[in-house]
Amino acid sequence: MKKIFIFLINLYQKFLSPDQGAFSSGRKYCVFEPSCSQYTKEAIEHGGVLYGLMKGGARIARCHPWQTKLVDPFRP
Repeated sequence: MKKIFIFLINLYQKFLSPDQGAFSSGRKYCVFEPSCSQYTKEAIEHGGVLYGLMKGGARIARCHPWQTKLVDPFRP
C-alpha cells in the first residue's frame, strides 16, 4: 500500500505540481520547504499510509496565502 501512495505522489510531483511538475512556470507556489507533497511522502515512508496522510493533511491545512516562507522538515 505504501508503494502505491508513494508512486502516486511521485506522479503528482512529476506532472501536476505547480512547483516542480512538467507544466511548472518556475515560480515557487508552496510556502513550505520541503513542499507538502514531499513532506507527505516522507511521512508515509516513515510511519505508514494513514500516519503520512494525516501528517500531510495537517500540513496542507496550515497553508494559507498570507503565510511567510517556512522551513518545516518532516520530524517523526
